[in-house]
Amino acid sequence: MNRLRALAASFSYFSILPIPHADEAPSDDAIAFLPIVGAVIGGLAGLGAYGVWMVTHNALAPAIAAWVLSIALSGAIHVDGFLDCCDGLFAMVSPERRLEIMRDPHHGSYAIVGMAMLSVLWLYALVQIPASLMPAILALTGCFARGLTLVVLRPFKRIPSAVALLIGIVTIVPWLFGIFAKRRLGGLLNGDCYGAAIVVTEVALLMISAVSTSRGPGLFR
Repeated sequence: MNRLRALAASFSYFSILPIPHADEAPSDDAIAFLPIVGAVIGGLAGLGAYGVWMVTHNALAPAIAAWVLSIALSGAIHVDGFLDCCDGLFAMVSPERRLEIMRDPHHGSYAIVGMAMLSVLWLYALVQIPASLMPAILALTGCFARGLTLVVLRPFKRIPSAVALLIGIVTIVPWLFGIFAKRRLGGLLNGDCYGAAIVVTEVALLMISAVSTSRGPGLFR
C-alpha cells in the first residue's frame, strides 16, 4: 500500500494526470517512481502523435503534437527547471545569486534563447522518428531520461556506485550537466537542475533514436 501511495504521489506531482493531489514535496519513494511516470507520459504523447499522423499524414504535425503533449502532460515541470537553469547557471554572478535567480518565477533572455535552441533540436528529432514508433520510443526515452538522471545525479543508497558509474558512462549527458551545474552553483543541485537534466537527456536520447530509426520524411507521406 505504501508503494501504491508513493506511485500515486509521483504521478500527482510530476504530471497533470487526474491523480489526487498531494501538497507536500514528493518523498524519495515517490521520486523513485519518476521513470514510470516518464514512460506513461511518453507513451501517451506518442499515441497522440500517432493519432495526429493517422489524420494528417504529415511529417511535421505528429512531431509538434508529440512535443506539445510531452511538455503539457508533465505540467511543464521539467521544462520549467530547464528554463530556471538557463537563467541561473549562465549568469555571471556568485553561486548564491544564481540560486536566487533560479528561485525567481520570472524567466529572462537566457531562458528564452535556451528554450528556442532546445526546441529546434527536440522537434528535429521528433520529425525524423516514424510516427508508428513514437509511442514506444517516447515511452522509452521518457523513462530512461528520468531514470538515468536520478541515478547519476541523485543516487539512491540501494543502488551500488558501480552501477551508477556504468549508467553514467552509457548516458554521459546528465553526468556532464551535473558537473557543470555544481561548479556554477558552488557544489549544490536543486530541483531545477534535475528537471533541466531530464529535459536535456530526453532530447539527447530522441536525437539518438532519430539517427537510428529515420528513413527520411517521405516515410510519413
